Amino acid sequence: MSRTRRRTTSRLRRWFADTHLSYTIITGLERLLSTFSAPFVVIMGLLLLALLGLIDAVTGSFAVAVFYLVPIGLVTYARGRWVGTLMAATAALAWTGVELAQHVTAFDNSVTYLNWLTRFYVYEAIVLLVAPLRDVVAWEREVAAREAEAADKLRALNELRAAIEAEDGGQLARLEAMVEFQHAMTRAEIAHSTA
Repeated sequence: MSRTRRRTTSRLRRWFADTHLSYTIITGLERLLSTFSAPFVVIMGLLLLALLGLIDAVTGSFAVAVFYLVPIGLVTYARGRWVGTLMAATAALAWTGVELAQHVTAFDNSVTYLNWLTRFYVYEAIVLLVAPLRDVVAWEREVAAREAEAADKLRALNELRAAIEAEDGGQLARLEAMVEFQHAMTRAEIAHSTA
């Protein structure tokens, strides 16, 4: 392998490792979806689901079932588990409706209902996997904000201590020694009185 190619491969690996690409995509998606209202996200999910149903009906044998996961995942991530469950049921119903319209199955056939139930369970599994993601991202952002606040306070305290030490010419060290001596004397008196 040439030296230039190794260097390029190394740079790409470092870039992916340094940028945490999946984390930035998830947080970017969360920020984007949080700018829209709940009804807007649900309506857009339903419209996307209707578009996928139309494409599924027009294309016939072309399998678009995996694309039904996109609106389910987006709505679940944006609005939570229960709305995602309703979207999963709607997606399974849309797929069953396309099959009924194409005469792949019929209303009086029990396989139609079994297929709907199976599709719903698959979509619900996706809902159960996606739903906790938003909570985790929000929790991580909250923890990061608290850590940044604590770091700022610690930095300010360190700067204050350095300023006091520089200003008093060693008085702070003597004061700390006196406080420690007082604590030691108190501990000794307590030990002596209990003995």
